[in-house]
Amino acid sequence: MNAGNPYLRRALIFAFGLKVFYLLLGNLLPHGWNGWEHILDVFARNDSGWYHQIARDGYPISPPAPGIQTSFAFFPLYPAIIALFRQPVLLFTQNNDLVYVVASFMAHLPLTWLWVVVLFKWLGGMGYDPRKVFIYSIFFQVFPYHFFYHMFYSEVLFSILFMWALMAVQKKAHLSLAIAVALLTLCRPTGIVFSAGLGLWLLADNGWFRILRQRDNLIQLLALFAAPAALVLWMVYLYFHCGDPVAFSSTQAAWGHSYTWPWEPLFAGRQWYLQLISVYVLLLILSAILLFRKARLGEQLFVWLNVLFPLITGSIASYYRYFSVIPHYFLRLFDVLEKRWKLVVIFGMLINILLFYVWVSLSSRAPEEWLTF
Repeated sequence: MNAGNPYLRRALIFAFGLKVFYLLLGNLLPHGWNGWEHILDVFARNDSGWYHQIARDGYPISPPAPGIQTSFAFFPLYPAIIALFRQPVLLFTQNNDLVYVVASFMAHLPLTWLWVVVLFKWLGGMGYDPRKVFIYSIFFQVFPYHFFYHMFYSEVLFSILFMWALMAVQKKAHLSLAIAVALLTLCRPTGIVFSAGLGLWLLADNGWFRILRQRDNLIQLLALFAAPAALVLWMVYLYFHCGDPVAFSSTQAAWGHSYTWPWEPLFAGRQWYLQLISVYVLLLILSAILLFRKARLGEQLFVWLNVLFPLITGSIASYYRYFSVIPHYFLRLFDVLEKRWKLVVIFGMLINILLFYVWVSLSSRAPEEWLTF
């Protein structure tokens, strides 16, 4: 992708402009402004504090106790990146209220740039012209709940790594694919599910048994085993670190997660926002049925594995975050709505502003001790 591409520049300007918009808007909303030292706190709500705790302290040295939430639920790659930015920040300030949010914000600036650039490279390799990619980048960022891509969360990193994996599949770059899926797994536990979905996609498209006789495709399939290998290495680390190789699973019950049928979490909670999310989940699933009804089997296997898997964990509170990193859904929806993209963007942005209001004004701030180094 030519760095001088005007559409790439516009996409970068929009992405960074949207980040500044959320920063300004968040501090104007109720419970947003808390002084200049806390101006970046609007990006650090809810679970973002756990990432900081890991970046600052690492993981606990004792296994998770039953019913107690611990940082083991979060995988290490994203907090490790935040930790990398800690030292440069400490050269300029010792203000404990600033170090974490500034380090996280500094980490998100190159991640946002990289997300846009990789998006152009991936979709360009699929034959999308730069103007269409530019419009899609706007469409995606204003989709409901996608303000999370500008918060101190791991969605943007996970999305970058997954697009890297998809490009590696396109180019049959086997080593690159192995590295991408290994990092994907170390970013979020669902990385292993995405990698399995890619494997099913390759098998279905290349022949379930015929692929074994095609050297290039076979090596590509074997490269995906880097994902479970990364998980095994993480389990070995946890065993020697805290004595529980599956600490990330042991702590899930404290987060309200338990394996269920996919429909059981829907409308299960009494809180109004869980009811809203349940409606949103149904809309996503129903629209996905329409969008993928004529898709090839491999793509359907990949999509439905990753659409349904989060529902069997017993909680839908973060479902929109899991769904946001399935790019094929949004690409197909964009192809349907592209001719009316301006109206869709305006409508989507208005919804996102309302959801961001809930995020800032009605959700919990990260505990103060998490916002310090």
